[in-house]
Amino acid sequence: MGAFTRVRYVIAANVNALLEKAENPEKLLRALIREMEDAGEDARLAVADLLAEQQHLERVSGQLEGEIKEWQERAEQAVATDRDDLARTALKAKSELSQTLQNAQDEHVLLNDRIAQLEADMKTLKSKLSEARIKLKEMMRPEPGSPATTSQPRSRVSPGERKMREAMGRFDRLQSQVERLEARVRSYEVGGMAPAAWEAVEAPGDPAIEAELESLKSTIAHQGTATPETAEA
Repeated sequence: MGAFTRVRYVIAANVNALLEKAENPEKLLRALIREMEDAGEDARLAVADLLAEQQHLERVSGQLEGEIKEWQERAEQAVATDRDDLARTALKAKSELSQTLQNAQDEHVLLNDRIAQLEADMKTLKSKLSEARIKLKEMMRPEPGSPATTSQPRSRVSPGERKMREAMGRFDRLQSQVERLEARVRSYEVGGMAPAAWEAVEAPGDPAIEAELESLKSTIAHQGTATPETAEA
C-alpha cells in the first residue's frame, strides 16, 4: 500500500518547480493531478484500515484483561491449596499476557498518532489538489489574440516528467510505518502466549515470578490469620 509515504511525498513535491522544467507543463500537471487523486484515495482507504485495526486492538485488550484476571484467580487458588508449582504456572501465564497487553496498548497509541498524521496530510493534499486544478484551468484558457486551439508537436519525455516518474516508481519500494504497524497488530493472538493447559512448573524460574509468588502467599496468609479473629468477634 504505502499510503502514508505516498501522500507525504506528493505533498512535498514542488509543483511549480516541476512545471518550470517540463517541456509540456499541461501534460505534466494533468499527471500530477491524477497522482494526487490516487494518493488521496489510498489515504482514505488507509485511514479506514487503521480504524479497523484500532478496533481490533481494543477487542484484543479487553480479552487480554479478562484472561489476566482469570490467571490471577488461579494463582490465588493454587497458593491457598499449597500448590506453589501451579501458582508459578498461573503467574507465568499472567506475566506473558500482561506484556502482550502492554504491547497492544503501545500499538494503539502509535495507531492514534498515524491516523491523526494521515488525516492532517489528507487535508493538506486536498488544498494542494484544488490549487493544481485551478492552475490547470488557467493553463488551458487561451490568451487574448491567440488561436483557440493550437497544435503542439509530441515532445519527448522532459527531465521534469522523468524525475516525477522515477519518484512514483519509488513508492512501491518504500516501506511505510503504517504497513509495519498493521503487520504487528495482526500478529496478536489472544491466549496464544499463555500455557494451554493447567500444568505445573516444578523448578523455580523467573525471579520476578518468585517475588510475586511470595507476595501473593503473604497476602493470602494475612487474610487467613484475620479470619479467625473476625469469627471470634
